[in-house]
Amino acid sequence: MDHLGNVLSQILVTGATGFLGGQILDMLKNKGVNALGVGRSKQCDVVCDLLDRKATEAMLAQHPDSRIIHCAATVPKAHSAYLDEKAADESLEMIRNLVDTGGVRHIIFTSSMTVYPEGTILAQETDAAPIGYGYAGAKLKAEQILLECTEVSATILRLPGLFGLPRRGGVLFNTALALARGETPILEEHLPQWAAMHVEDAAEICIRAASLSPRHSLVMNAGYPERMAISDAVTQLAALFGRELTVPPPKWFSFDLSRLHEFLGPVRGELSVRLRDLANWVRIEICNGRYA
Repeated sequence: MDHLGNVLSQILVTGATGFLGGQILDMLKNKGVNALGVGRSKQCDVVCDLLDRKATEAMLAQHPDSRIIHCAATVPKAHSAYLDEKAADESLEMIRNLVDTGGVRHIIFTSSMTVYPEGTILAQETDAAPIGYGYAGAKLKAEQILLECTEVSATILRLPGLFGLPRRGGVLFNTALALARGETPILEEHLPQWAAMHVEDAAEICIRAASLSPRHSLVMNAGYPERMAISDAVTQLAALFGRELTVPPPKWFSFDLSRLHEFLGPVRGELSVRLRDLANWVRIEICNGRYA
């Protein structure tokens, strides 16, 4: 059932072995929803290479009228990889293969805050204009493909960067780990604009979106209500460890969440609570000898 108690149809989660997709799939199954994970790995419920159009068409024919939460993408592991055009082309090919088959009726697409140009202080959905192609450009192009496809109802969620279990990496985890060790976190001199969200909160809002039955496709920001900056999050983490740090001036970023609140309601988690949870988790990890 969804957050309103309605019965959900079958849901296919692409990228099911990934960070967000895996979290969504686990939450759906724990709720008793008929959900299947889709991916190239043999660990998935449905093994399908979304870069293969015929395989994608066959997969959708076997699971008609399913709603799709699309998380599959080639995600950069370093800042330089955000301009990788080959990875961007692959991510777009997956979207084209899904919508061109005619077997999709409702898709929840996990887009990204990177579609907003650097210097955006309060991001409204109409402000998207990434610089260059790569990861951000592919996300925006995928949005456009979905919005132009009249046969598909798309709910597009622009998410910030994600952190939380089981990921052991990223700026927030590495900062918490350094602080727990009594070390000083090392930050880049020129920090990008940034916002963050716990993976469980992102998964929950994606599941809520799967219960929505919009007549028209729509794009909405999804995140916490406060303004954010990397340096501010580092300062909050430092305070949780009783430390004071000298950090670069914050580059603030925030979402206009009025559309999200209208259609889905606010994100349920709170950044301050999630940062505290992260700090406690890292302390436990160190006590258990994982980072000795």
